[in-house]
Amino acid sequence: MYNLLFYWIITVIIEFLVLWLFIKKEPSKLFLASILINSVTLPLATFIYLFFYPNFVLIEVAVFLVEIFLVRLLLEVEYKESFLISLAANLATALFGLIFSIIW
Repeated sequence: MYNLLFYWIITVIIEFLVLWLFIKKEPSKLFLASILINSVTLPLATFIYLFFYPNFVLIEVAVFLVEIFLVRLLLEVEYKESFLISLAANLATALFGLIFSIIW
C-alpha cells in the first residue's frame, strides 16, 4: 500500500510539472488535474498489471490513451495538445520509474 502511495505522489508531482511546462497558468487547477488523472490511471494500471497482464509497455500505452481524454476533458485543450501533454507526462513518469527501479 505504501509503495502505491509513494508512486502515486511521485507521479502526481512529475505529471504536474509536465502540465506546467505546457500550460503556464492556473497551477492549482493543473495540480488538481494531475491528482484526478493519476487517481484514475495509476490504480487502474497497477490492478491490470497485477491481476491480468503484466506488460509494462502495453499498460503505459493504455494509460497514455486514457490520459489523452482526461487531459482534454479536465483542462479544456485541443486533442493535439492533449496528445502531446499525455505523451510527455507518460514518458517522463515511465523514464523516472525505469531509472528508479534500476537504482533502487
